[in-house]
Amino acid sequence: MAKVMILGGGFGGLAAAHELRGRLGPEHEVTLLAADDRFFVGYAKLWDLVGTRSLVQGTGRLSALDERGIRFVHAQVTAIDPDRRAVETSAGSFDADYMVVALGAAADRRKLGSAERGAHDLYDPDRLPAMRAELGSLHDGRVVVGVLGVPYVCPPAPYEAAFLVEEFLRRQGVRERVEVVITTPMPSPLPVAGPAVDELVAHGLAGQGIDLRTGLQIAEVDTDAKVLSFADGATMDYALLLGIPQAAPPAVIADSPLAGEDGWIWPDPETGRTGFDGVYAVGDCTAVENLPRAGVFAEALGKVAGANIASEIGAGPGGRYDGVGFCFLEFNGRRAAALEGDFFAKPKPDVRLAEPNAETYARKEAFEAERLQAWLGISRSGPTA
Repeated sequence: MAKVMILGGGFGGLAAAHELRGRLGPEHEVTLLAADDRFFVGYAKLWDLVGTRSLVQGTGRLSALDERGIRFVHAQVTAIDPDRRAVETSAGSFDADYMVVALGAAADRRKLGSAERGAHDLYDPDRLPAMRAELGSLHDGRVVVGVLGVPYVCPPAPYEAAFLVEEFLRRQGVRERVEVVITTPMPSPLPVAGPAVDELVAHGLAGQGIDLRTGLQIAEVDTDAKVLSFADGATMDYALLLGIPQAAPPAVIADSPLAGEDGWIWPDPETGRTGFDGVYAVGDCTAVENLPRAGVFAEALGKVAGANIASEIGAGPGGRYDGVGFCFLEFNGRRAAALEGDFFAKPKPDVRLAEPNAETYARKEAFEAERLQAWLGISRSGPTA
């Protein structure tokens, strides 16, 4: 009997767990440990923010994995020993023959301080009620969607947020009195995608009167005065700041032998293998050149890692990830586009973004529904508002 331990219950961990369970016989043990006992697709938070649909409607409980032959342990991982394929957790010690590390990225919220109003981590699901209430009460001023640092998780998300917030303010009848600004330290919206994609995104933002400010690094957030200070000395006041936190390696990763000098895990980009026997790493806790930190890529490499472990156990062929993938980018009017292509292409990624349309929006809805059903047995309809 082989024991496989998966750390993390996001896209990468769930994909690896189900790939393994589907390939391995019942005599082999598959265990998934996660600090959060729920799963949802990240972009569903934006639907909650603007009143399209509550996040609860798109949330599943990882305890449902037990019914699918995957043991779920609700625990915080506190130490990793990759040589022994062992971990210490809030629920005790665990070890295995094989291990997949899929713990995601941590959020660096230091610039937001302890603010309870006016400035929020856009990605924090627990802040959604406060963000939603403040957005709904705005009558004038400026909403800033601000990228606080790079790298960050889900590159298209700030632009989706700007489109949806702008549309919400128009529905509320206050758009003429509320400015919408998006700031990023990058030289363009999505540099990895190339100038044609950047132009399409910038054109879409301009068409909705959204002010795009590139090359602006937020140095400080004065949450009392509600003022942003930028590295170049410029300042900007705001009524509501929706901050996109810089992604950081989780401390348990950075403190482990798995980490490179920068604190991230650098696995083989095509197989997920690390330098430790039987240990794989996938998703946002890793660094792979030109590969965005987004769920679909974590899922793809999670499946490959699961297949390779199954192959080592003697259950079918392994696999390699080819770098092909996509990210959704939702525009206003229930339209979406998919940023897709070959992110491993040389000398630079070969990706494209088609004009947004209703068909891709439906594909985005289906993407969420399919994973909730396949991974956790949850059936639900699309957004209702």
